Amino acid sequence: MSETTRRWVGISAWILLVLTSMIVIGYGIVHAGIWLWMPTPAEQEASWIGSLYIFFGWLLSIGASVWSHLRGNPVWVSICVALPGFLVGWADLVSPYTLLRFLAAVVAFPLAIGGVAEVIWARGHRQRG
Repeated sequence: MSETTRRWVGISAWILLVLTSMIVIGYGIVHAGIWLWMPTPAEQEASWIGSLYIFFGWLLSIGASVWSHLRGNPVWVSICVALPGFLVGWADLVSPYTLLRFLAAVVAFPLAIGGVAEVIWARGHRQRG
């Protein structure tokens, strides 16, 4: 296997990890729902299950960020990849029944996609010395 092929396989796996973390976080947000007043116990259980998905996505996001740093990507790429997990996870901990999770996702998801686009644009070459 050539060096280029190996590099692109690694990039593809990393991109899939980033996208999987965003999908799992998004599914958790949708599953948790929003509430204008205190939800019933059954709705609280559904929100709790959605929070578990968000926290699993947080773990995937942190893993992608660490991998990004180990691959030699710029620090801002690693930070942008970690933002969906940190911001949405923080919003879920602070206020589990409001729109804060959605707002955090609207801010963080485009930044993570920007980090992925930078790695693709750089053709996977290590950008730090």
